[in-house]
Amino acid sequence: MTNATGNPQESRSGQRFKSVISNPSYRRLWGIGIASTTMRWMETVALGIFVFELTGSPFWVAVVGFLRMIPMLLLGPTIGLISDRVNRRILMGSTLGTLSAVYVVMFVLVVSGKIELWHICVGATLAGVMWATDFPVRRAMIGDAVGSEGISTAIGIDMASSNFSRVIGPLGAGAFLATLGVEAAYMTGAILFAIGSVLAFSLPHVERSSVRRESAGYFANLSEGLKHVKADQIIVVTLLITIVMNIFGFPYQHMVPVIGAETLKVGPLLIGILLATEGLGATTGSLVIALKARPGGYTKIYSIGSVLFLMAILGFSLSPNFWMALPILLVGGFSMSGFATMQSIIVITSTPTEIRGRVLGVLAASIGTGPLGALLVGGLAVWWGASNAVTAIAIAGLGLTILSLLIWPSYMRQAVTSGLSKTSVAGENE
Repeated sequence: MTNATGNPQESRSGQRFKSVISNPSYRRLWGIGIASTTMRWMETVALGIFVFELTGSPFWVAVVGFLRMIPMLLLGPTIGLISDRVNRRILMGSTLGTLSAVYVVMFVLVVSGKIELWHICVGATLAGVMWATDFPVRRAMIGDAVGSEGISTAIGIDMASSNFSRVIGPLGAGAFLATLGVEAAYMTGAILFAIGSVLAFSLPHVERSSVRRESAGYFANLSEGLKHVKADQIIVVTLLITIVMNIFGFPYQHMVPVIGAETLKVGPLLIGILLATEGLGATTGSLVIALKARPGGYTKIYSIGSVLFLMAILGFSLSPNFWMALPILLVGGFSMSGFATMQSIIVITSTPTEIRGRVLGVLAASIGTGPLGALLVGGLAVWWGASNAVTAIAIAGLGLTILSLLIWPSYMRQAVTSGLSKTSVAGENE
């Protein structure tokens, strides 16, 4: 059957979109993602500006970023294993509820005038624990909810809304710091995470065979996920590029408040607009991917998006003024959506359902290498200045990404098969 335009592809895209949106479990998971990512980006900007004003040091800004991301590196595989064996609904709801309480405490400390740098560091670390649950828990639940047919649409919609949160969050942070102060950001976080917790506990419980199955133990289960990763060339290259992007790409975001203040000479509101513009580009790109992406093009979109994003970061670091930086970050956000959206889709669709949490935990650990990049860019910023530091990491990331694609030239031409039907991938890419 075709639609009015006679294009069966567009008809199937529309059907997938309606099917995903009408799924009540997916809508709850989608809402949780919107609430948590809005706060994530609000906190990125708010704490970056607040810590820089408090210490005058770009290194401490980077340290706070390091602490927000280190739990993903340390805990990602463990959380992935746990999520394959317990009720994910309870795990997610408890984590979000705890984080809401933490933000209430941070709000009280700011309002009472007792907030200190170590309080911010502890709060950032606890927030990082929540981010560490997103890939192995919430995104695994999205895969369970919509199945292989709807996964690219579901993740594309989720990434589009998450990226739109990158518009709202930085704008909100800039507005709060220019008017009410950082305490408004903390209270907003407490409310958003409380909403997310309610949504998580309202999800239906889904029994999975991997939950009921007796297992050989922690290390045997973790080894099973790692064995699958090593046997699949698509996942290996995807994780390598993920590590490069998180060490040499995304840490630039920690320096945006510093570059905005020192190089571009703008205040908190315009700094928020800078990152919001990147989010606007990412939102647009994610929507295009949600409607148009096909399995045969997943790795190509991922690769090209990664390269173009790193080129945009390089251009941003060399921008002499705010108005030149703005369109560069718009293009950068659009390109970044290719990387960020395809990253989860490639891993989910390449992994059997029963070990999906564990493999997504390995992905979370790869993303968790970002703290190393945060410390790297922070140290370079102290030595060379923030703009030069971002230039250096962007060039390094660009070189390593292109090198990876040259070593595995077949990667961009490979089609991703469904993990729902895949039982073994060993040797299929040799």
